[in-house]
Amino acid sequence: AFQKCSDCHRDIHGGQFLKRADAGQCSSCHTVEGFKPAKFGLAEHKTTAYPLEGKHAALKCDSCHIPAGAATLYRIKFGQCVDCHKDAHGGQFAAAPNLNRCEGCHTVHGFQPSTFTLARHQASKFPLHESHMAVACNECHRPSDEPAAAKLVRFRFGDNSCTQCHQDPHGGQFRERMIAVGTGGKAKGCEACHSLKSWKELSSFDHAATKFPLLGSHRAVACADCHRPANMEVSLAKADFRSAPTECEGCHKDPHGGQFKLAGVAERCASCHNTNKWRPSLFDHDRRTKFPLQGVHKNVACERCHTGTRLVNGAKVLFYKPTPVECASCHGANGKSSSD
Repeated sequence: AFQKCSDCHRDIHGGQFLKRADAGQCSSCHTVEGFKPAKFGLAEHKTTAYPLEGKHAALKCDSCHIPAGAATLYRIKFGQCVDCHKDAHGGQFAAAPNLNRCEGCHTVHGFQPSTFTLARHQASKFPLHESHMAVACNECHRPSDEPAAAKLVRFRFGDNSCTQCHQDPHGGQFRERMIAVGTGGKAKGCEACHSLKSWKELSSFDHAATKFPLLGSHRAVACADCHRPANMEVSLAKADFRSAPTECEGCHKDPHGGQFKLAGVAERCASCHNTNKWRPSLFDHDRRTKFPLQGVHKNVACERCHTGTRLVNGAKVLFYKPTPVECASCHGANGKSSSD
């Protein structure tokens, strides 16, 4: 009497199902009407060590169990996703603690979107702060430019400095400041001057530490008024910050029409003025002229004596020399001022 299929038929599956509860009984998957198609469906697959869920449930059997006749494998390796799927990240997560466990960031319901959350990013080597929190993932994690890794999205970088993602708009002008070591033993990078809140916030930049500290009225001057952008641009990104003049005449037009040039060299503005405000002048009339102001002369306004003007480049300029020093020149022959 025939009790089992194997009494007459050879086990075409090579004993792959002998450890099943039914000892690999053929009738569990096949019928006497025909070996194909098998009656082993999705419901039966859920009773195995690897139930099909999500997108796996829509796959055809031969997508995983590649047809090879009698050599077809049904007890396939499925310990990790990469046993069947190509590593989409090129080994970037092969090391601990990830060990290429795709389920840490993906599910069988779809490779995208990832389940990697912001909270998990905060526990990484590059926690996101301020403006970085609003940046889309693919703004930083873009396909590599390296030919050997073309189209491979980068998740691990050689370093986490600003210039890894951002181009230095200043053309290396502040390289020394950027490579200086800051807190945590890392290079300061762009944060030597800028903050993560906004590119225009320069909370870390101290102009007083430069060769030209801003004093007086200079503190209220806009950066672009001294550090002028090239080619009539409105952004400071490409401005040459090191070429900003440090002499008064480098930014300010001489209001005196060149009358204080000695041997072709302009006298420093600071000899009469300071950065707090242009007026009143600091000029010491007693020590620097042949006509010290004494008595009531001390209270006379400059323009009462210095009245001579000339046109310089189309502009009317008050000239301080020559100014007569004789009494009669101002007060007349009778001793009275012409304005009395």
